[in-house]
Amino acid sequence: MAEWRAIMLETEQAKKDMILKPKAGERTFRQLLRQHGADGMIYFKRAEAWQALGEAEKALGDYRKAEALFPMEAWKARAREGIRHCERQ
Repeated sequence: MAEWRAIMLETEQAKKDMILKPKAGERTFRQLLRQHGADGMIYFKRAEAWQALGEAEKALGDYRKAEALFPMEAWKARAREGIRHCERQ
């Protein structure tokens, strides 16, 4: 469980970084995905960052990947909400 929390904190920080400095944030997300590519939360948080930057198409792809990877229905539903929002843009 401690590893999950650490990944979550890193991912949340990467999202903040990406919104402020997109290139640096992209690098951080790529590194996180190399290390934990099966973790849907990384894709979800990157999707939120893309969305905040006005990149709906990029966000859409990440929300879809997150939905596919999430094991819990509640998180799948949050990813679908992001997908719907991006599709309306």
